[in-house]
Amino acid sequence: MSLNNYFVPGYGISRTVIQGEIRYFCGPDAIVRPYVHQGRDGFLVTTAGAPLTKEQIEDLKIASHQYEQRQAERNGDEWYVNRPVPVAQKSRNN
Repeated sequence: MSLNNYFVPGYGISRTVIQGEIRYFCGPDAIVRPYVHQGRDGFLVTTAGAPLTKEQIEDLKIASHQYEQRQAERNGDEWYVNRPVPVAQKSRNN
């Protein structure tokens, strides 16, 4: 049994979702890990099964969107609102 490795661009895909769903799509021995390919963030999938189809990747993006929305609601945050976040910074005295 030979294993296939391939890159899946990470844009729109939650790490939690792809790690939870990869075995459903690619078989029980499939694994996924964060990976950077040619400067692009994404995931390296290793499986003996068939690679993800475009439809499956779209399903992962939809599930990721729903997951992120539930997480934001659970934390009491507004959904994907780009607002300033206070960060404590040390003053630099030169």
